[in-house]
Amino acid sequence: MKARLNDTMVLASLPDVDLEPPRASAGWNSSGRLDVRQEIDNAPLRPFHIRLGLLISLILLADGYDLYNAAYIVHSVAGLWRLSPGEIGVLLSSGLAGFAAGSTVSGLLGDRLGRRKVLLLGCWASGIMSLTIAVAAHDFFSYVALRVVMGLALGLLMPIAVTYINEIAPARVSNVFTAWFFSLGWLAGASSAGIVAAWLTPHFGWQSLYYAGAALLSLTVLVHWLPESPHYLASRARWSELRVLLGKIRPDRAQRYESAQLYVPPRIEHRGSARVLFSSDYWVRTVSCCCAGALSLFSAYGLSGWLPTIMLKRGENLSASFAYGSLLAAMAVFGGLLAGFAADRSGDRRRVVAISFVLGAAAIWVLARSHNHNTTIIAVAAAGAFVVGSQIVLNNLVAAMYPTEIRGTGVGIFLGLSRVGAMLGPLLAGLIQQWSGTYDAMFIAIGAALLLTAALVYGAMPSSESVTPALDT
Repeated sequence: MKARLNDTMVLASLPDVDLEPPRASAGWNSSGRLDVRQEIDNAPLRPFHIRLGLLISLILLADGYDLYNAAYIVHSVAGLWRLSPGEIGVLLSSGLAGFAAGSTVSGLLGDRLGRRKVLLLGCWASGIMSLTIAVAAHDFFSYVALRVVMGLALGLLMPIAVTYINEIAPARVSNVFTAWFFSLGWLAGASSAGIVAAWLTPHFGWQSLYYAGAALLSLTVLVHWLPESPHYLASRARWSELRVLLGKIRPDRAQRYESAQLYVPPRIEHRGSARVLFSSDYWVRTVSCCCAGALSLFSAYGLSGWLPTIMLKRGENLSASFAYGSLLAAMAVFGGLLAGFAADRSGDRRRVVAISFVLGAAAIWVLARSHNHNTTIIAVAAAGAFVVGSQIVLNNLVAAMYPTEIRGTGVGIFLGLSRVGAMLGPLLAGLIQQWSGTYDAMFIAIGAALLLTAALVYGAMPSSESVTPALDT
C-alpha cells in the first residue's frame, strides 16, 4: 500500500492554513488531497479551453481536407489513367490504408512520447507529403504509393487529437465541446475540400487541391503553442508543469495548486502497451469498439468516396456533384453537435450513438430509392448528420473506456483498425458496383453495416457510466 501511494501522489505537504473541508465536487478526496482528474472534469469552461480547442481544430481541419481529396480527383484522372471501377476503389482507399497504419502507431507513440510531439510530427509530415503528391504523382501507381505514405502521416493526427481534446474538456460538456471543435476542424476541412475542388480543379487541374492542402497545413505552426495534455503530465509525474497548466485551466485556484498535495488514480502497469487492451479486463470492449468503428467507417467512406461520382452518373453537373459531397460533410457538423448535446443531457452516449446509426441506415434507404432532386438533398443531409456525425460521439465513447496511461493506445488501435473498414469502404463499393452493374447493392451493404454498428454499440459495448468507476480503482 505504501508503494502504491508513493506512485500516485506528490510528496509535497499542504499547509494547514490552506486546508478546506474535503469536498468531492471541488476535487478533494477524504484525505484532503486534490484529485487531478476531478479538478479537470469539474473545471468551468474558460477561454483557455477554447484556445486549446481551436488549436486542435486547426490540426483536424487539415486532416479532414486532405483525407477527402481523392474523391474529388476521380473525374479528372479516371479517363486519363484509364481506371476501372475496381481501380478507382483502390485509388480512393490508398490513403486510408496508410491512415490505418498511422493511427495504430500514433496511439502507442502518444502514450510513450507525449501527445504534443506526435501531433507536431504528423502536421509537418502531412504538409510535406501533400506538396510531394502535387509535384510527383503522374500516374495511378505513383499516386497510390504517395497517398499511402501521406495517409501514414495523417494517421498520426486524429487519435491523439481525439485523446487530447477528451483530456482537457470539462466532464459536463465533454461531448458538445468535442463535437464543436471536431466539427470546426475535421468536418469543416472535409466539407471545404469539395468547395475548393469545384473552384480550383476546372482551372488549375487536380494537383491544385494538394498545393492548397500543403499551404493549409503550414498554418499548423500555431500548434507549437499547444501545451502537453494534463493527464499525460500527471501520468509521468511531471508535477511542476502540471501545476502551471492546472493554474491556466482554473486560474481561481492557481495559488492553491502551487502547494497542494496532488493525487491521481492508481497507475496501471505496461503504460502504452497494446497487450493490455486485449487482457481479460478490456478485450470485450476493445473488440466491440473496433468492429463498430470499422463498420461505421466502411459506411461513411464508402458513401463519401463514391457520392460525387454517383451524382454525376445520375445527371448532375460537376459543381452540383461536388456540392453533394460538401453537404454530406457539412451536415455531419449538425449531426455531431446534436448527438453530443443529446449524450450530455441523457448521460448515455451508447444509446444516442446507436439511435443515430439506425437513423443513418434509414437515410441511406431513402437515398437509394430517391429520383427526386429535393428528396435526394434531404437524404444526403440526413446521411451526413447520422452516418458521419455519429462518429464524433462514438470516438468520445471509446476514449472514455480506457484510463490515461493506455487511452492514446486504445483510441489509436480503435481508429487504426476502424480505418480498415474505411479503406475497404470505397474499394468494396466499387467492386460491388462492378459486380452488380448498379448502385443498389452498394446502398444495401452500407445500410446493413450501419444497422450492425448500432447493434454492436448498444448490445456489446459497455456504457461509459459503468466503465469510468472501474478504471479509477
